[in-house]
Amino acid sequence: MKRPVMASASGKQPDAAFALALKLLGIRSHSRLELERKLRGKGFDEAVTAQTIEKLSGKGLLDDREFGLEFIASRAKRKPAGKIRLVADLRKKGLSETVIGEVVGEIDSGPLCMQAAEKKCATLRGPEAARKKKLETFLRNRGFSWPEIREALERFFPGVTDREEPV
Repeated sequence: MKRPVMASASGKQPDAAFALALKLLGIRSHSRLELERKLRGKGFDEAVTAQTIEKLSGKGLLDDREFGLEFIASRAKRKPAGKIRLVADLRKKGLSETVIGEVVGEIDSGPLCMQAAEKKCATLRGPEAARKKKLETFLRNRGFSWPEIREALERFFPGVTDREEPV
């Protein structure tokens, strides 16, 4: 249940919005859109939310490009993903196509694919063909490109990969 926010006539609402935004940014980085959604969800009006976002941006505390880089670095450590998946996730976070292009363009997802494949292979059981298919599906769901997937399959299942790019 949402708590009512103080009336803006008292002058406290902008301060409360700024304090909440700082608290949220202290927990983890946020994109502009994420922070805007959270502030609006807490009952702050559009004007106060926009003012807070601009104030934070002006102080260098809110930067979508930095957020994107931190998001990708965090994802690489926890749950490696390919460029396709990263682009989709960053879009959900509200980053512009320009910023997404910049931050995703800086990564080489080949090693991330190998890292994810190695970790997944340790848990796969059953016949070799079934394990290979499970690994392929897993890597596709993680957003890796077919050339990266094929390279991982050739490394972990040598001589078994004999088909071209799937349709």
